[in-house]
Amino acid sequence: MEMRNEEGEVLAILNVDSSQEENSIDRIVRQLQPGMGKGIYVAADKKISQQTNYGAVKWLGGVTGLKAKLSPWEPVFPAGANVIDIQVYYGFDNLTEEEIDEMARESSETGKDVVRDLKPNDTFVGVNLLYRKDETVFQFRIFGTTKSRIQIPDVEKQTIEKLTIRSNEAVYVGDDELQRLVWAEVGPTTGKALQYEVVAEESNRDWLISITESLS
Repeated sequence: MEMRNEEGEVLAILNVDSSQEENSIDRIVRQLQPGMGKGIYVAADKKISQQTNYGAVKWLGGVTGLKAKLSPWEPVFPAGANVIDIQVYYGFDNLTEEEIDEMARESSETGKDVVRDLKPNDTFVGVNLLYRKDETVFQFRIFGTTKSRIQIPDVEKQTIEKLTIRSNEAVYVGDDELQRLVWAEVGPTTGKALQYEVVAEESNRDWLISITESLS
């Protein structure tokens, strides 16, 4: 699902996958543990897919230190809520052209998909802040990468809806247990696109939207 701004530019892409669906990439993605990344050369398509599951690392620098770290991104944050915990995410090196060529040759010889580990690095790619507002605890995530995947047990039991948040297209995915709102926007000066997520349990769509209305 593409998420666009007012000008129609694609800012982010979100894939919503059900565990009922099955292909070679889905099988690998479901096996990824936090902190793991895989490069997959898909034999049928003769294309590379790089899939990651970022591992959360506790941030000890406090809110002030985090905002200083993130300042080049020009992010916005919820108002009127208290931060309980902060975790950050680091990225992975992309496969080199040489590695891709080797995988392509192996796939051509065997007729099978070829999978390689991606190497983790110290590139800062995102943050997850745990907030409490009144009696509700929610997660607020910011990512500098704007292609993501949500895995759900059964699409039929989910409400999946396109909305507009802060003048940008957004996607709401939720059921009775977990609710999630995802959108992207660009900073006012640098124009860097960021993906945002608000995630809560036993809440509702309108409550998540209210959090986005407090961002500054």
